[in-house]
Amino acid sequence: NIHRWFHCALSGIMLGASCTTSAAWSTIRMKAQQGAAPVHHSASASCTSPISAELVDKAKGSMWGLLIGDALAMPTHWYYDQGHLRRTYEKITGYVKPQDKLPGSIMSLSNTGGGGRGSNSGDIVGSVILHGKKQYWDRGANWFYHRGMSAGENTLEGTITRMILRSMLEHHGYDHDAILADYVKLMTTPDSHNDTYAATAHRMFFANWVQGKAPRDCPDNDGHNTDALDGLVNLVPVVLLLAPLGRDVARERAAECASLFRRSSALPRYARLLADYLVDLLEGVPLKEATSSCGRKLGLDVEAMVRRSGGSDPMTACYLDSSFPSLLHYAYKYAHSPEEALLANANAGGENVARGAVLGAV
Repeated sequence: NIHRWFHCALSGIMLGASCTTSAAWSTIRMKAQQGAAPVHHSASASCTSPISAELVDKAKGSMWGLLIGDALAMPTHWYYDQGHLRRTYEKITGYVKPQDKLPGSIMSLSNTGGGGRGSNSGDIVGSVILHGKKQYWDRGANWFYHRGMSAGENTLEGTITRMILRSMLEHHGYDHDAILADYVKLMTTPDSHNDTYAATAHRMFFANWVQGKAPRDCPDNDGHNTDALDGLVNLVPVVLLLAPLGRDVARERAAECASLFRRSSALPRYARLLADYLVDLLEGVPLKEATSSCGRKLGLDVEAMVRRSGGSDPMTACYLDSSFPSLLHYAYKYAHSPEEALLANANAGGENVARGAVLGAV
């Protein structure tokens, strides 16, 4: 019954799917013990963690939190002018429909044929992915990254994360190639999501894909925008589903998940760090204690960092060396209230969507 409950919590309630596979968790655990391919680890891995009602509740809450944090921050994503943010929205207190335009939108400077900034002559955006939306990337047009979305709707990264969860449940474990196949289908199918923006990593992936490269050979890195916090959002369901099979399994599959769409040496290290952080919380370590422990692994004193902030909350860009410490700031400062944490993140602007998603998962 617990196995069925876990499956229903993460697929039926989260995804609106029918709970027809009562043995999903039993199958994942059996294949782990046998060292079978879908979970990709050795037969010696332990499988002793009990799947308790408390664990189910935490895992369910973590996935809901990820999607809530993503959706709350979506309207203020990459607002770096706090005055403009306040004039536009006053204060975010719940789900809000985004504005259509954002002065200084980087989307107007971004490469539509690949990663980073560059020309809008390429057709990866508009023809291969984000079908029919290339006009929103026009030079000087200043369209907002998530224009046209509804209040409470998830960004592309949230949609991809749900896709990974669905794929793991369908394949009874982590299957790298199956997830890539589902990803290609999602991204190349018109109207499969409502977002207007796709990060550098996704544009570079499909610039390689249209050249005939195999999906495993498509992840790339522009040396600037790829080693970013958005590369950690998608691994959350991997950790949640595989944590009962052992911490080492969760850590290594999280690192593998971080390489699905991005070629990076930094992301796997942070993926293992985040996996440890989430497993600590699943195992009952108090939030402040787990956050401090995570910070120490980066050489950070999180309590002192929050104290030095003088009550203000950080606005950061996407880069891991600043965005991940800021995540720990919010988790520690607002450990008493997930709602306050996610609303504070939404009102901070900057790269708050990826941080909001990971913060919500925490």
